[in-house]
Amino acid sequence: MTRAKKTEEEVEPTADPADAGLGREDLEDDLDDDVAEEEDDEDALDDIPATAEGKASAGRLIELLVEKKALALHVAKPSPSLIDAVARALEWPGPVNKRASKLSDAIVDSDDVDELFVDDDTLGEILKRW
Repeated sequence: MTRAKKTEEEVEPTADPADAGLGREDLEDDLDDDVAEEEDDEDALDDIPATAEGKASAGRLIELLVEKKALALHVAKPSPSLIDAVARALEWPGPVNKRASKLSDAIVDSDDVDELFVDDDTLGEILKRW
């Protein structure tokens, strides 16, 4: 069975954003809104107070990472600010992959930290079991 080529009249046109009432400016506005939402998510971490239980859990996680040589600190003991930042990341209610990214940022941004030797995917796996 041979297939006949469709004529131009039979070919369905591809979707054009302009046809749907979306111009370039509308698409750029949508992208700007998405970026603003992501920034709001990151700022939300600062608004979440760390609980005592979260701080205890954060302290244990930091100790474990140091013990397993996944984290090197400049100091003998993690500061309360590092523990608080890690606790807020642990208690953040978002999905595991974003929590892992926030945890990584909280650790790396601390003055106590020399080096973090694990990536966000590994931190995500740790968080799933934590």
